[in-house]
Amino acid sequence: MSVLRTLVSSSRALITGAKEVARFREIARVFVRHGFGWVFAQLKLRRELQPDLEGVDLTRAALASPDTGKRLVAALTELGPTFVKLGQILSTRTDLLPESIIAELTTLQSNVEPLPFSEIEGQLIKTLGKDYRELFATFEEEPLASASIAQVHRATLEGAAEGEDGPMVALKIQRPGVRPKIESDLGILYAIAGWVEEAIDEAQAMDLRGIITDFTKSISQELDFKIEARNLERFERNFSELPHVVFPKVWSELSSTEVLCMEFLPGRKFSEVIAAGESTDEVVKVYFDAAYKMLFHDGFFHGDLHPGNVLMLPDGRLGVLDCGMVGRLSPAMRDKLIDILWAVLNEDLEAVARSFWALSIRHGHVDYQAFEADVIEIAERYIVGLPLSEIQIGTLFGEIVAGATKHQVRMPTDFTMMFKAIITTEGMAKAIAPDLDPVELARPYIEQMVTQRYTPERLKQQLMTDFGVFSRMFRSLPNSLPDLIEEIRAGKVALGVAPKTLRAWQEATDARSRRAVRAALTIACLACGTYSLGLGLPVWGLVGIPALSAAFFFAAGVGAFSLWR
Repeated sequence: MSVLRTLVSSSRALITGAKEVARFREIARVFVRHGFGWVFAQLKLRRELQPDLEGVDLTRAALASPDTGKRLVAALTELGPTFVKLGQILSTRTDLLPESIIAELTTLQSNVEPLPFSEIEGQLIKTLGKDYRELFATFEEEPLASASIAQVHRATLEGAAEGEDGPMVALKIQRPGVRPKIESDLGILYAIAGWVEEAIDEAQAMDLRGIITDFTKSISQELDFKIEARNLERFERNFSELPHVVFPKVWSELSSTEVLCMEFLPGRKFSEVIAAGESTDEVVKVYFDAAYKMLFHDGFFHGDLHPGNVLMLPDGRLGVLDCGMVGRLSPAMRDKLIDILWAVLNEDLEAVARSFWALSIRHGHVDYQAFEADVIEIAERYIVGLPLSEIQIGTLFGEIVAGATKHQVRMPTDFTMMFKAIITTEGMAKAIAPDLDPVELARPYIEQMVTQRYTPERLKQQLMTDFGVFSRMFRSLPNSLPDLIEEIRAGKVALGVAPKTLRAWQEATDARSRRAVRAALTIACLACGTYSLGLGLPVWGLVGIPALSAAFFFAAGVGAFSLWR
């Protein structure tokens, strides 16, 4: 979480250091050059931060051109690893960005020119010591792959017996200096997000600072290779009974925050197999099993399980790589997911809306009826009258999440990542295995989730959890109630009420007071008029009663009419 702490401190400083100012101007210059000058023209920036906007198209229409997605990808790629990773995260946010831009963001790759081995060797010495070469029978200085955060080198460990070679491993080595650069960029991004939210109304509903905070948590996991090692070990445990899917074994004693030593998996990327046009039907079923098991059974899933991160091994097994970014669904979140899936399979559109509402994050007052109507309209197009084989669950979820934004409603980050994973899986099936039915392949996992939800063990566990919560609450009452009473007596307890609501309450109170006064006066006039009849006063000829009584009765009549109105 050191990255998160740096983010907070950097955002408080709001870009004051010379390096931060220079980096901000570079970021602004790149985005302006790629056609996003309108955004920076709206920001109330200090003079030293103002980008040069002379001769730039500052109309908002420039943001909506057909090539906006391509220009955004070009800008993010030019700005380096932080922005490439941000683009990859944004590619999962169908609730925020249109499909055309999402499609371009999914093409973002962090492949970069590799560093010379002499520049990256220091990371190995820091982790394994100066004599690290003695740990390996062979070591390849030419990298297998190179990305913005790390590059991978192949090596062979020393065998148990002298003269024997041990297993082949892949060493993922973090680029030196990448962490402080990313931390600085995150602070600048957080400040920019705040300025954009203040300047552009639509940005407030998007919760840009919340997006950057979530992104910071995600990238901090990718920067710590110990976290990826734990992810790999957990995936290996989860798939111990599914031999057709394999995750690289980790050598913890040879790993650190900057270096990850893991088993080398020989094989071809699934994307290459697909491009070659080879038959993959059986392997695709294994891929579906792996994806749905992660999502629906384990609640711990790969954050970017596209074909480029899946290897087809020579023995027919699938190997899964790049496990730094993962998503998690708690038991409570999985229960809500069950509700949604069950409602989809049973074409219960109102239940689909209710379930999405239950898991959503809402900002301010939201008109539930309008939200429900929009969800039902979308669900009707994707569910009603269609056979299960044609229902695209991921696309349905993505469109509902995107439509919810206009109602000030958004979904938790792990759920949007899950929707992206489902969309990726369904998209691959449609492209290379159109005869497969994704919903039918998911059904066993969905039914298993529903069954497990109502098992005696699960109900007992839930009952014990609820009992524990209520027990702790009641045990705390003897201590907390006296404190609460003292605070009430001291006037320290106050209710927060919006000024508009307070004014409405005051106006209603005043109106009730005025009606009470009028009613009292009306009753008093009626009583006085009746009493004056018996005083023997001269009778007024027009009405046959004393003039004083007539006056009181007239006033009572006016009051009664006023109250009736």
